[in-house]
Amino acid sequence: MKTTTVELAAEMRSQLIQRIEADDLELPVLPDSTSRVLALSQDPDAEARQLSDLIQRDPALAGHVLRIANSAAYAAREPIVSLQQAVSRLGMSTLADIAIAATMNAKVFAVKGHDTEMRTMRTHSALAAVWTREVARLRRRNVEAAFLTGLLHDVGKPILLQAIFQMPNATELDGETVRGWIDELHASVGARLLLRWQLPHWVSSAVRGHHDPDEAGDQSDLAATVLLGDVLSHWTAAPDAEHEERIRQHTVLARLGLYPEDLDELFTRRVVVDTISKVFA
Repeated sequence: MKTTTVELAAEMRSQLIQRIEADDLELPVLPDSTSRVLALSQDPDAEARQLSDLIQRDPALAGHVLRIANSAAYAAREPIVSLQQAVSRLGMSTLADIAIAATMNAKVFAVKGHDTEMRTMRTHSALAAVWTREVARLRRRNVEAAFLTGLLHDVGKPILLQAIFQMPNATELDGETVRGWIDELHASVGARLLLRWQLPHWVSSAVRGHHDPDEAGDQSDLAATVLLGDVLSHWTAAPDAEHEERIRQHTVLARLGLYPEDLDELFTRRVVVDTISKVFA
């Protein structure tokens, strides 16, 4: 008996989930330079000279750092011409964020044949990172942790997209089915990748629960912060009254203890957030 399209899709979805649970997906490797930048940025005894020397060994990363350091996002009064100067002015945490952003753009959000989707994902992730940081700042939480987690929240999507289109009969799937699988599974896949990268456990937990903070365990507050950053990033792309009203009714606001006036304050930051996010996309 000939397999129907629905049956084929169900079988492929089952195979995909089995591969995820068996850690059988092809996951990008965190470049050594990025790994070392992250480790050094978390070392309380590290010095700016050590970090600048490390970044200097990776020309692509060095160029990315200097470009962002001199961007409008950081409002440099005078041009920053050296990496040590950039590290001193931006700080260790920001340099780690830049390293992660550079890695994602070059190694993760780069699926051959899907340039448009990847560009959209990069833009959204950068927006979500800046919005998550703004929510954390408003609530007086850790802004560095918020930015990093917001930046990484959808890191599972390109991995899934690539895995799906490497499957036999992938051309039989319609776009809605593919998007549905990615929406359903990307948080789990992203969390697995971050553990593989040996990033702090709180990052992977928050990424795992960024659509359902209850799944984030003791990181539910950070996950809820990312959830609102995610929602606001979608609104930034289509800031109409109907979209705004949906945000005002979102249950995450009560969870975060935010009032209507807090949301009003966040809405006023849209243009600034959009401008800053572009340097990371």
